[in-house]
Amino acid sequence: MNKIHGIVYAYDTEDEFEQVKDAGLFWIRINIGFPWKDRMHGELSEKYLDGRERIRAAHAAGMKVMPATPPLGGWVYVPEKGETAWVDEFPAFVGEKGTEAYYENVREAMEFVANDLKPFAADLWQCMNEIDIPTFSNDYPLDVICNTARASAEGILRASPQALCGINLSSYRPDAVVYADLVHRKPSPMRYIGIDQYFGSWQTGDIHSWPPVIDALFERYEVPVLINEWGYSSSGRVITEEDKKPEHLKPEGWPDVCHNLAWFHEVDGGHTEETQAQYIRDGLTIFMQHPHVLGQFIFCWKDAKHCYHCGQEKCPAECFWGITRNDRSFKPAYHVVKELLTQ
Repeated sequence: MNKIHGIVYAYDTEDEFEQVKDAGLFWIRINIGFPWKDRMHGELSEKYLDGRERIRAAHAAGMKVMPATPPLGGWVYVPEKGETAWVDEFPAFVGEKGTEAYYENVREAMEFVANDLKPFAADLWQCMNEIDIPTFSNDYPLDVICNTARASAEGILRASPQALCGINLSSYRPDAVVYADLVHRKPSPMRYIGIDQYFGSWQTGDIHSWPPVIDALFERYEVPVLINEWGYSSSGRVITEEDKKPEHLKPEGWPDVCHNLAWFHEVDGGHTEETQAQYIRDGLTIFMQHPHVLGQFIFCWKDAKHCYHCGQEKCPAECFWGITRNDRSFKPAYHVVKELLTQ
């Protein structure tokens, strides 16, 4: 089958989709909220309705959509509070986490969602997001996290037995595969293994660190590998030991990069737009040629004005990942993507 080539965070204006497609990117990942706000099968929530409308608009523009089902929650900057806080995504009426009643409610919710989105969404689903890190799972027990992901997929498969469901690890490391092992235990509802890696930004290594990760995941889980997120930050200094801020002053929920406003890693060339373009060129070449890769989603379309972790402007953690700038002017990386995917 043809490989999937997609993007994350491209849906603010109608003409954006045309620019995305012009670059050869015909898939988009869109997050959805828990469907109901008051009770099971009750009134639809504003967050779900917003996600559904984004999915409908993308479909109408000729895009294929991979929905991402709700995570347990997230550590995010809450403007109303002026601070970073944990926000639960599953309402209390879903039930006590870890009980069979809770898991059945998750299945029912995702079955409803899959049926509701059938006219607009493709048969490719990301179940939750980066379940292996506290950013999206807080301190919930391992079995609750993994079984919620499985229940999400099981609900989707009730509505669409042919669907490809999978999780996405934040990176390939020993403490992460513990989660994937539990999710993929037989019989598994997962038909791909997803992975996010940010070599040279969030972690050590460079773009050429990818092939061994892909091979290891394919060998371990015997399913295709989907690159759910990848990219390289085009700005941000690299910290020195001398100017690290004291760890005890870091606000709860903040990554070290937000706390220090600096990266701990870089590839040759530093965090520049030109280095980002070469990184994207090499990465796309790897993914297009690798036999075990189902596809890839670039993170992301456009630079962010504020970091969703900490709320700061120009924070390297989340503000410079786009292949376009915040004003949607093209970076060199955009032209690289277009060259490779439309030739």
